[in-house]
Amino acid sequence: MRAAGAVAMLAATLSAGVAMARDAGPAVRIPLEPLGYQAALPDLLAAGSSMLTVDFVDDSHLLVSFGVRRLMKREVDDPPEDDDRTVDALLVELPSGEVVARTEWRLHDRGQYLWSLGHGRFLLRVRDRLTLLAPLGAASREEAFTEAPFLQAARRILAILVSADDDLLTIETTERPAAAQAGNSPSFGGDAQAPVQINFYRLTIGATADKLVAAAAGVLRARTAVALPVTAGGFLEVLEGGRDRWLFNFDSHAGKVSELAEFDTTCYPRTTFVSRSEFVAFGCRGAAEKQNIAGFNLKGEAMWQQNFFDTQVSPTFAFAPAAGRFALGRTIVSGTIQPGETLLPGTASSQEVRVYQAYDGKQLFRTDCTELRAVAGWAATGGGARDDGAASRDQSRRRVYVEDGRGGDLRAARADRQGRSRGEAGAGARAPGHGREDRSRGAAGGAGCAGCGFLCGWSCGQAGERRRCDCGGPGFRA
Repeated sequence: MRAAGAVAMLAATLSAGVAMARDAGPAVRIPLEPLGYQAALPDLLAAGSSMLTVDFVDDSHLLVSFGVRRLMKREVDDPPEDDDRTVDALLVELPSGEVVARTEWRLHDRGQYLWSLGHGRFLLRVRDRLTLLAPLGAASREEAFTEAPFLQAARRILAILVSADDDLLTIETTERPAAAQAGNSPSFGGDAQAPVQINFYRLTIGATADKLVAAAAGVLRARTAVALPVTAGGFLEVLEGGRDRWLFNFDSHAGKVSELAEFDTTCYPRTTFVSRSEFVAFGCRGAAEKQNIAGFNLKGEAMWQQNFFDTQVSPTFAFAPAAGRFALGRTIVSGTIQPGETLLPGTASSQEVRVYQAYDGKQLFRTDCTELRAVAGWAATGGGARDDGAASRDQSRRRVYVEDGRGGDLRAARADRQGRSRGEAGAGARAPGHGREDRSRGAAGGAGCAGCGFLCGWSCGQAGERRRCDCGGPGFRA
């Protein structure tokens, strides 16, 4: 599974209840060069390497990390597949830009290394070792980046996914190869030669606020790493409904199946949950380069649909479900790029980030990015205690800035995508019952069992019969 990613370092504050200011300038600018930032190499950016991150820890602190080039101490018996690098991580206070704490990480590949788990907590991956960070929960600045062991397993990690509501963690692994085959070992975000094990964990706050509990919620196996459209409540099933028509079912982990809206698209719809009850799907209009996006909910409503008039690859998301918003990062390319195809320098023509209202597709904010194709380059927060804004890193000026929303409605000056109001199904999005054929499991050429196997619910046996899913399983341990 290819590591998700696109766009320059950008984080959009998606607070609820406050209008965004029209064409407001940045409220705060924080130069990065004095903090030790070094421009990323274009070849690594184009390849989708994870080179830089920015995340809100809370409404007044950012966690910023970026790669630096400096001498590294030679390690004994360094695995041959390692691609070592050094990353600086900084806890930055807003609006002053003061560096509250700082550390250095030595990483061994170019894949994504940091994930926000919400509530000021972060998951750090160093090779196949996972640790938990809580910078603001430390007793002192010196302990801000203290790492606590999180989940452990003697397996090669291929992918890590966090749900939009930060309450479900998915970890996909494969067996580590024998020593004689170490040179052919799959890397994080790469393709596995052996079957993939997918472990699910429910994330909850413990008895004390400084504890995060990861409870095993299920395990399944697949031929390759996949991005499952799953929440803590269930998963989305995509079924063929006829020529250029696809059907959505929501299968709860208790076994209940809910029929949702239909979607007319000439390519397979790629779905992503933007909250526990809403999801978006990417589709096509006759050709792969003619792309669109549509919003749906678990009530069975096709809420809105918009067409894109350019071609994107590797779209990335950041979520603020409490605010009813999400951010979409898009890498715009000239021509059609096949899945898994390497994006060469110069292929990407531009990048942008848009902030949408989930229920009606209204575009609230848009910004262009100057540094093309970086993994994990932006994030979202739904603090609610501060005005809406955006924090981003501008490559040409090498600075982090925060755009504040005081004074009105902030949105992109060029609102060239027409959204449809709630409940209005656009061309291609249909409400349940409009020309629907049998959507029971096994319909549409036996596609009913495709992608099943999920949290403590139902799975498909060899003959398509339903059976209970194993809720524990081998692999990771807390």
